[in-house]
Amino acid sequence: MKIGSLPVVAMEQYQANKVRTRKTDTVPMGKDSVELSGAARLFETALAAAKEAPEVRMDKVASVSAQVAAGTYKIDASAIAAKMLAGIGR
Repeated sequence: MKIGSLPVVAMEQYQANKVRTRKTDTVPMGKDSVELSGAARLFETALAAAKEAPEVRMDKVASVSAQVAAGTYKIDASAIAAKMLAGIGR
């Protein structure tokens, strides 16, 4: 048997089993519609507000920078640890 050529029996089987397409009546399609849930609308509003907010809150940066410069900036390690541990439980 040559590589690349099919025996006559295989070709006959292929022709017998080949799927034939048939025409179907066309049915007019309805219009698609989408309804957003209340949660999706709320998320969309929150996302729009977040996109409008500045990426860096300069008032916070200025406040922390002034505290660091004055030597009065204190880090509450227990509050940070509590928030980290609260996030683990999710």
